[in-house]
Amino acid sequence: MEKELKAEADQKEEAEAQQEAQAASEPEFKLRCLDNSNFDSLFQDTSEFEGAADRLEQVLKSMEMLLTDVEDLRSQCSYQASELMQAAQDLKQQQEELKESYAEMAREMQDIVESVEELFSTKSAFEAKEKETQKLSRQL
Repeated sequence: MEKELKAEADQKEEAEAQQEAQAASEPEFKLRCLDNSNFDSLFQDTSEFEGAADRLEQVLKSMEMLLTDVEDLRSQCSYQASELMQAAQDLKQQQEELKESYAEMAREMQDIVESVEELFSTKSAFEAKEKETQKLSRQL
């Protein structure tokens, strides 16, 4: 885009140079055709055109700078978007790993609960046998 704008500006400069060269070859003819009042107003119009051309050139430079800034921002946004996508993918993977880990821990906890229940029932059975043994030994 910047190259196109520069090429366009170069073409305009070249066209202006050709016009100036053509105008320079016929200055006496033009001066003879113009009376002083027309020449003065033409000179003022030319200075207004030059001022307008300067302002247009400044606007063009500002637009070029804005376009450069836009390109930079687009590049930064693309980079940040790819980083965010990668971070989201990493978080999804971590979430899956945590789900698997939680499920495994839940199974292990269930196994522990079952083992504790089995130990309590074994303890209860042992205590019952012990009481029965004590009754029998008292009876003897």
